[in-house]
Amino acid sequence: MFDSKQQDGRGILRSETYLDTGFQPEKPVGRRSEIDRIVEAVKPVTRRQSPENLLMYGPAGIGKTTCVRHVFDRMEEETTSKAVYINCWQYNTRPSLLTELLIQLGYPAPRKGKPVDELLGKVREWLNKNRGVAVALDEFDQLEDRTEIIYDLQMLNEDSENQLGVVMVSNQHPTTIELDPRSRSRLNCQTLEFNSYNAAQLEQILDKRVEQAFRPGSVPDRTTAKIAEQVAENSGDCREALRLLLRSGRAAENNGEDKLTVDSLQYP
Repeated sequence: MFDSKQQDGRGILRSETYLDTGFQPEKPVGRRSEIDRIVEAVKPVTRRQSPENLLMYGPAGIGKTTCVRHVFDRMEEETTSKAVYINCWQYNTRPSLLTELLIQLGYPAPRKGKPVDELLGKVREWLNKNRGVAVALDEFDQLEDRTEIIYDLQMLNEDSENQLGVVMVSNQHPTTIELDPRSRSRLNCQTLEFNSYNAAQLEQILDKRVEQAFRPGSVPDRTTAKIAEQVAENSGDCREALRLLLRSGRAAENNGEDKLTVDSLQYP
């Protein structure tokens, strides 16, 4: 029932971890200028200066989350400032987001039902006692109370010793994100557009993942080039390319093949 070659690790796949769409690479591919722009926006936090608020936008699967997490990881490792990443799919209300922010700042989880003013007071207390913090709000367009949240965070900057910088990540164009004039004016954010990956960028990403996930020589360059070309024409979505690579690798392994060829690709 189960292939012994797969069980004892002799198949073409050696680690599917690197093909998971949630895997965070050590260094994002093809996004040097975008990474530099994010660093430029949050770096003032590390110097106790006023940061830029930044709204990153573009289609799904083109590296927005990967880039902001990369910058925030480096910020935590290389400076004394705090970098907090929050996914607004999971924390999409004002109380839940502020509670998660406090937890990541090191406070014990506040009791459910605590007033928003009390949660904000704890964040202000942390800023006054500690240092600056950069907050990434991924899937920002999913946040129900975004007008209130933006107003809250900007008021904290006016009332606190240290600064709080906000990086918002959205699949929507900035013009479609509703904020009332008061919050939009206070936010005063810059924008950073991410364009879809082209074939060369996708091929570079896939080649790196193949090196990590497959046995040497089991995936010819022609195969990754074909996947990259087709996905670039269709969407430029890196996740789509990775899913195709994983699905095809599993199928080739199940069929006892020692290489993943173009003819072995398993399209939806």
